[in-house]
Amino acid sequence: MNPGLRLSQTCAALVLLAWATPAGQAPATFRSRVEFVDAYATVQDAEGRLVPDLPREAFEILDNGRPVPITTFSNDPQPITVAVMLDMSGSMEDRILLVRESARRLVDALQPGDRAAIGSFGSEVAVSPLLTGEKSVLRRVLDEELWPGGSTPLWRAVDAAMHGLAREPGRRVVVLLTDGADNDRTRGAPRRQDIERRAIRQSFMVYAIGMKGSAFDDGVAGVAEQTGGGHFQLAADADLGTTFARVVQELRHQYLLGF
Repeated sequence: MNPGLRLSQTCAALVLLAWATPAGQAPATFRSRVEFVDAYATVQDAEGRLVPDLPREAFEILDNGRPVPITTFSNDPQPITVAVMLDMSGSMEDRILLVRESARRLVDALQPGDRAAIGSFGSEVAVSPLLTGEKSVLRRVLDEELWPGGSTPLWRAVDAAMHGLAREPGRRVVVLLTDGADNDRTRGAPRRQDIERRAIRQSFMVYAIGMKGSAFDDGVAGVAEQTGGGHFQLAADADLGTTFARVVQELRHQYLLGF
């Protein structure tokens, strides 16, 4: 494994100093000084999977090409708020049962504090209004509220998922289970570039899982990478319970590096 570091968000704390200015004198002068910078990073392996368990010593921060001391390091798990979007299109017809079972295993792997909403895309794009950590509720949605058929409006699905989570606090994630090929011809449908910019601007992570036997689209993998998420192809012999337990573990961990 040869992980590559990807910084998904950076913020700096500034100290502002100001002095009052009597009438008729020059405007007040403001000075700002960077006290520290926090960088949130995700790490991917060569296959696009997130790597959640690296030690502090695995990281190096360069400032103008020079190493600087890492003053803060954390990889503590954080609850996630996730919209799980399931591809129910005609191209997935022979994998619908696998999609449902994969989603069930992902729900089973959720941890206390996590919340999820189930959505689907095909003939229509829909996201359940039930955002909850109650696994029995999520399983019922999976069993009763998913309808197969239609094209693959992938980017409309991501757009709808982000809209559904827009007002939610915390770590917001869109998980796609799909064959990864958008073929939406709807007038005014969002483009990949639009979705990618919005996800980055609003701090959404997109995590994509390609169903086995499908041709995973490079555009989906690109959006996942640019938003700090991961992507992988579900192997034919994958143990679904173990696989989706790892997915949830990956989503709950993000490196905080301070300098």
